[in-house]
Amino acid sequence: MPRDYAKTPKPRHPHSLPGWVWLLGGLFIGLFIAFLIYLADNAGTDPDKDISSSVNELIGKFKETRKDTRDVRRDDPQAPPSPGEDEEDKPRFDFYTILPELEVVIPEHDLFSKESDTSEVDKPVEPDKPDPSTPPADSDVRYIIQAGSFRNQEQADRLKAQLALYGIEASVQTVKINNDDTWHRVRVGPVNDLDTVNRTRKRLQDNGIATIVVKEKS
Repeated sequence: MPRDYAKTPKPRHPHSLPGWVWLLGGLFIGLFIAFLIYLADNAGTDPDKDISSSVNELIGKFKETRKDTRDVRRDDPQAPPSPGEDEEDKPRFDFYTILPELEVVIPEHDLFSKESDTSEVDKPVEPDKPDPSTPPADSDVRYIIQAGSFRNQEQADRLKAQLALYGIEASVQTVKINNDDTWHRVRVGPVNDLDTVNRTRKRLQDNGIATIVVKEKS
């Protein structure tokens, strides 16, 4: 009688573990052995030392390394500056440097209290002509118009030449502040008439030059 091979069951083979399982198992075993060797080495050198102290020691060494790096950056002049560091002071235009003890800056409202008519603004600056009918109010008071103060003398000379183009004669006064800083002041005057001072200041302001007025003490 013929046999029915279609219904013959196939022999079953035992399922084998995937390769990645064997790989992970070997990796864990290797790490565990390395961990035991690490503990054995530490126990031989210092019995009281535990894992947490070892970690703290490593963190401390890392912080010291970062500190040394920052110190080298500060000491090295060629190292690029870090953000937030102040740049070196550059030469700048500065009116309000320290004035001599015999001078005082006049407030703005005092200057315009006796200002003459604005129609005389464009007139050239002329020497004061005393009026014989009226005595001078205070012949001892002298005014100086300061048009700028610079650390660089070339800048002061350029401003002086610019004022000459406007028909205003100026001079450069060089002073030392605290026996250290040198400043070059561009000045007009002295002038005894406050109206002349205001006309000159107006001409300078119209040309974009800010000024201060200094009164010399008698």
